[in-house]
Amino acid sequence: MKKILILFTILFAFSVNSYAAGGSSGGSSGGSSGGSSGGSSGGSSGGSSGGSSGGSSGGGGNFKYQNSAGGYDKILQDIWSEIEAENFEPALKLLQAYVYENPENADGWNLIGFTSRKLEIFDDAEKFYQIGLEIDPDHEGILQYQGELYLETDRLDLAKVNLEKLEELCVFNCNLKKELAELISQYELN
Repeated sequence: MKKILILFTILFAFSVNSYAAGGSSGGSSGGSSGGSSGGSSGGSSGGSSGGSSGGSSGGGGNFKYQNSAGGYDKILQDIWSEIEAENFEPALKLLQAYVYENPENADGWNLIGFTSRKLEIFDDAEKFYQIGLEIDPDHEGILQYQGELYLETDRLDLAKVNLEKLEELCVFNCNLKKELAELISQYELN
């Protein structure tokens, strides 16, 4: 019985860690490759509940990352490495191919939105975040980054709506909620 309790505790701690990393919360973000394009990338994340996209990424290149390869499939992990190196243009090209091959993967849409936002292609970023939220309306990473987009485009009220959603969804170790709240506070001070 003691071994089962220890195993349960370890599994719970792991799941809370990947949940707090900003990935998909519902496990519905597993990608699918294929269709008539041949599906050469493989690219199924298997419905992982992970993903990582947390971190403050307000303007400029000074942003941090958390648990960067939490539940991403191998292709997204490789693309994430490009993003961490701030190689946004090559990452954007790779992500365009990725979401074409894996249109049901909310983590892919989150990262293409993030990358587009870093390149200041705000209209595209907004569309990509919206697609990701259509796939997984409770995707904490998208909600945080979309909130940051709203701040970068002077839409404080919408950023606050995203923070309210994160407050409902994100209970334990929620850096995403904390970071968006901090960015909103900074925005209000300016």
